[in-house]
Amino acid sequence: MINILSGGLKELKKLITENIPRDALMAFEDAYYAGDEKGRRQASNFVQGHRPSAAGHDKHFFTNEFFFEALQVHGAEPTPLRGTKLVIGRLGIFNIARLNVPGHKWTNLQRSATRKRLAELNDAIARKYVQSDFFTEAGQPTAGTIFIVGVVDGRDENNISQLTQVMIAVPAADLKSWLYIEPLAEFVKLYDEVENVVQLDNATPKLKAPTKKQTGNDQGN
Repeated sequence: MINILSGGLKELKKLITENIPRDALMAFEDAYYAGDEKGRRQASNFVQGHRPSAAGHDKHFFTNEFFFEALQVHGAEPTPLRGTKLVIGRLGIFNIARLNVPGHKWTNLQRSATRKRLAELNDAIARKYVQSDFFTEAGQPTAGTIFIVGVVDGRDENNISQLTQVMIAVPAADLKSWLYIEPLAEFVKLYDEVENVVQLDNATPKLKAPTKKQTGNDQGN
C-alpha cells in the first residue's frame, strides 16, 4: 500500500463512510460468500477432473448474481448482468466493482481494460490524500472507485478453491498498488466509532433545577 499523507488515511476512510452505508458493505460481503458457497456446491457434482473449471465458472456467475442483487437493493443501480462482464454499481461518488484474487496473487490486475478505466478515477483521490503538493491545493474528489476484493486461498472438503476473506480496496490510478486496502470486517467497525462520536456530540447534560430557598413558612415569611 502507498504511504499516505499524515491524516490522509483517516480522511480517506471518512470519505468512504460518508458515501457508502455500512449495510451495503455488509451485503457485498454476504454476496461474495453466498456466491462462492453456491458455486462450490454446484461444482462438487462434477467428476474430480472437471471440478476446478466448473467451480471457477459457477462461482463467477453466482457471485455476480448475488453482487448485482446487493447493489440493486441498496440503490447502486448496477450495470446489467452479461456473461463475464464486470458488474458495476455506484454509491455516492464511488463506483463499486468486485475483484477476485486467487492465493494472494496481486499481479495482472491491469489485464482488464474496464478495471483500468475505473482505477484512473482515483487520480484525484491520490492527489488529495497521498501526494503532497505545496503549491496547489487538491480539490475534493467528485468520483472514485472501490473494489470489493475476494481472496481465494482456501480449499473445501472437495478440494475446490474457497473464498477465505473479503476486503475493501481503493486502487491506485495505475492499478499497480493500493491507496488503501483492509479486511471489510475490520473496516465496518469504523461506523460504530462514528455513531459513538455522534451520540457524544448530541448528548445534552440535564441540570437539576435549583430549589427555592425558603425561610419561615410557605409564603416565604
